[in-house]
Amino acid sequence: MNSDEREKACNQYFQEQEPRDLESKVVDFLKHFSQRNATAIFKTLETLPLTELERTFGFRGNEIAEPVPVTESRLANAVLPIPTFAAFSSASSAQIRKDLWQEDDSGFAYFKHQAKGNPKNYIEHYISNPGDIELLPLEQAEQIIDKFGFNTVKLHLIFAAHTMNQDRPWDSKFSLKASDIIKYLGWDKRTDLPVHQKLSEIAKTAFVLDCLLVKSVWVEGRNKKGGINASTPTGRMWNVVVDPRGEQNSEGKVQKPEEVYITVQPGLIFHSFLNKAGSKLQKALYQFGYLAKSILRIDPYHDELALRLAIHLAMESRVHMSGKYRVETLLKHLLPHAKIDKARSDTRRGYDLKQHWDNALKLLRKLSWQIQFDESYPEWLQPGSKSKKPTDARKMKNIEWLLNAKITIRPPEPIPELLTNKVQPKLKASKQKKTAAIATGITSDQIRKGRNKKGWSQRKLAGWLGVSQSLVKMWEKGRRTPSEETEVKLRQILEIQD
Repeated sequence: MNSDEREKACNQYFQEQEPRDLESKVVDFLKHFSQRNATAIFKTLETLPLTELERTFGFRGNEIAEPVPVTESRLANAVLPIPTFAAFSSASSAQIRKDLWQEDDSGFAYFKHQAKGNPKNYIEHYISNPGDIELLPLEQAEQIIDKFGFNTVKLHLIFAAHTMNQDRPWDSKFSLKASDIIKYLGWDKRTDLPVHQKLSEIAKTAFVLDCLLVKSVWVEGRNKKGGINASTPTGRMWNVVVDPRGEQNSEGKVQKPEEVYITVQPGLIFHSFLNKAGSKLQKALYQFGYLAKSILRIDPYHDELALRLAIHLAMESRVHMSGKYRVETLLKHLLPHAKIDKARSDTRRGYDLKQHWDNALKLLRKLSWQIQFDESYPEWLQPGSKSKKPTDARKMKNIEWLLNAKITIRPPEPIPELLTNKVQPKLKASKQKKTAAIATGITSDQIRKGRNKKGWSQRKLAGWLGVSQSLVKMWEKGRRTPSEETEVKLRQILEIQD
């Protein structure tokens, strides 16, 4: 029976009824019709997409959304502890030196970092799909590598700073709001992009970091047979889950997010590398330095060389505490060598490079970096100098004078002091076990009194331990408790006895 026939039969049925029965018959008919439709709807409910449910029942997807993740507070300190071990530092370089990515014998894209202390040790970075560990060949990997840059390396540093803020950094997982990351980067002051576009950009950047793999080749010595023992752990640098929240479009996508939640977990390679590189996790955890948070706000569009320089020096500060460099050495770390060669052969390019270098130094000084010029860096060559180049110096180009000059660049206070004071408690195994045995739960009062007895600020104690000042503050307020390993250090450094 088609729809016309059904309609005709219904009309005939109702016309044949007595008026007094008509109302009850209509009610019965509607009840039957409603029940049949409801049964059909419930049978197909599980197969309906969320957008169809929204149109059918008139509710929005965010009314049945997952709970909002608990997120980390923004880091308020101007100076933030960050890891500086080789795999982390090389990951930073891999993102801003895209020119150094190559193709290996198997066709995979890779970036190689040679260890300074032992040329047999090296780090390699590869590209994979998000959530996968299968390596991508160069042609496919270039699509990811092209997205590397200053946004990814800044987010890399932000992840690292929050990692160091955890009680157990390498066994942690935390969530961040993209709106907080926007403030770290200074994008909240930008008026050229709407908020949803800024949030989307942060989300895309986080996805890119999830594609970065690290492989360390670490020679550990010779075995009894005379062969070389080595470890080659390979894994993801960061595990990232990106959760945009907002109204879905007809395709089920959130194109204009109202917020983006990013859950981050340091890759297991962190733990593996630290154990191998430092023999013991206790020792390796001291491979950290400090980041001046002002670096995150340097605009790469206007001050690219300054940002490259600041990031490189932040990674180097723990192992190169003097801060003294030859200018050419620094520039070769920051720029393609072909660009430096061109500056040497082309007067105009040489002038441009010196101008960029001078502007970078001026900006770092403005951000309270400490800069001292060596005798090899004459006054007439220094940024903003009004002195004229002496006649006897004119035999050599300005660019050659610059490349051969030496300069000392140190990060803002209190970073140099923190690096100088940072020591590792040298406990023998037996003494360490004994100390651990008496560690039966250090109290917030003991930490505060021990610190005050030393005459130290919370920041200074944080520097000795390699944690953030905010974490020390939470210990002293009783809001968090130190891990067993950290408690051992606290008792040793503050000379706390039960």
